[in-house]
Formats: sequence, structure tokens, C-alpha cells
Amino acid sequence: MIKKLLLLASLISLITLFFIFGGQEYLTFDSLKQHKSELLAYADTHFWKAFFTIGGIYILSTVLNLPGAAIMSLAIGFIFGRWYGVLLATVASTIGAVLVFWIARYLIADWARPRLEKMPLTQKVMKNLKYDAFSYLLFMRAVPLFPFWFVNMTFAFSPISTKQYLIGSYIGMFPVSCVLVNLGQSLASVESMEQLFSAEVIMAFMLIGVLALTGSLLVRARANKHSVTEEVES
Repeated sequence: MIKKLLLLASLISLITLFFIFGGQEYLTFDSLKQHKSELLAYADTHFWKAFFTIGGIYILSTVLNLPGAAIMSLAIGFIFGRWYGVLLATVASTIGAVLVFWIARYLIADWARPRLEKMPLTQKVMKNLKYDAFSYLLFMRAVPLFPFWFVNMTFAFSPISTKQYLIGSYIGMFPVSCVLVNLGQSLASVESMEQLFSAEVIMAFMLIGVLALTGSLLVRARANKHSVTEEVES
């Protein structure tokens, strides 16, 4: 119990320090535009140091549920380009998601799960996650409508394994990360976030959502077919 309280106190302290020292002012589009020359110059001189430092910041911001995940992906695309950017954004976001998953499961999952299963509003969701968590994870990761922290916390209370969670998170977040990193390469020629998110980009996100829904339904159908086959054979 003491270990859990110490971990919780540490997380709260880090979040508090972030806002006290104005960290939220740096994770904005305007700040990124203002410091883009310095960021590029530093990355050109110290590529790998910048690569791992920014990756670490991305992981930490995910664990602490800090604002600015989309800005981080845009910055990574702008600084490191398409291929290194996609690699860094997908790996860092997945590591951060798994760490949140572990922390939430360690701190409160055992306490929260039985209560959520008894509440009318969450009973059906928890039941579905019990039997089909992976397909739900794929869909919720790929659709930007679901807040990152919400997905992390929800699946921490489900019986999904860490391996399934890691794979599902990586696959689900990969398309969105690719879009954001590619958008980041356009930062030098745009003046606002509205210019980045054009009709074509919004359509791309909608297409990702449709593909994610189709994929999750196929996974679910295959799992149901497999269970039916086992019942017949038994």
C-alpha cells in the first residue's frame, strides 16, 4: 500500500511541477513554430541525442497524461522527417501507453474492476471487454475521437494481457501517427493548426476510422467463429 501511495504521490508531484513551471506553454503549436529553427539546428548537430530526448519527453508526457500529444507527433515529423519520425512517434507512444496501462492496473484496477462490472453504465462495456478486448482496442486506438488517457485506463481494468495490449496499441495507433508525422513536415509552410487539418486530412482520419472498425469486426467475427467451432467439437 505504501508503494502505491508513493507512486501516486510522485505522479501527482510531476504533473503539478509541469504546470507550475509553465510546461503547457511549450507543448503548443505557436511555441513549436516559434522555436522551429532552434529545434532543427539542434537536431542537425546532435541527431541521436535529440531523437532519444524527444522520445523520452513523449513517453513521460503520455504517462503523466499531459496535453500536447498531437503537437509532439507534429514536432517529431518536422524535426526528424517521415521515416525516423514515424518510428519514434509510434514506439514512444506505445511505450507510454503500456506504462500507463501497468501503472493503472497496479494502482487501482483490482479495486475498480468489480465496481465497474456492477455499475449499469459500465457493466455492458466491461462484459464486452472481457470476451473481445483486442478488437475493441484496435478500433479505439485508431479513431482519434477517443482520448488517449480514456483508452489506457479502460483497458487497464480489462483482462487483456500486456502482450495483446502492446500489439493492439501499436497497430491501432500506427495509421494516425503516420498522418500526424507527415503533417509535421508541412510546419514550415503553415501558420495555424487549421491550415494543417484540411478537408483531405479529416477525410483521411475518417477513412482510418472506417478501416479500424472493419478490422475490429473481422477480428471479432473470427473469434466468434473459432469459439463456435470449439463448442461444436466438444
